[in-house]
Amino acid sequence: MDKRRKPVDKDLLRQQRLDLYAAIERGELTLQASLKRMRALSRLTQPEFAAQRGVSVRVIREIERGIANPTVNTLNQIGRIFGLEVGFVRSDKLPGRDQP
Repeated sequence: MDKRRKPVDKDLLRQQRLDLYAAIERGELTLQASLKRMRALSRLTQPEFAAQRGVSVRVIREIERGIANPTVNTLNQIGRIFGLEVGFVRSDKLPGRDQP
């Protein structure tokens, strides 16, 4: 085990993952915020996360900075390990949008 990483409570990680899914379901997270939370849950650096997902570090960095325009395929590669894929979302569920 990498000495940089402290042991983690598996129940806490499970709850954090469920919280991530719930926030996504409610439309509370931007792509940028979702990726940051997925990477934090994975406990990986940007280069490690990118390598594990089969995408470039540049893509991960740009998404986290909010300046990327990733393809659907790239987003699916990133979300696959979390059981997530790109889909349609009602616009009134997006962060910063007023609901009627």
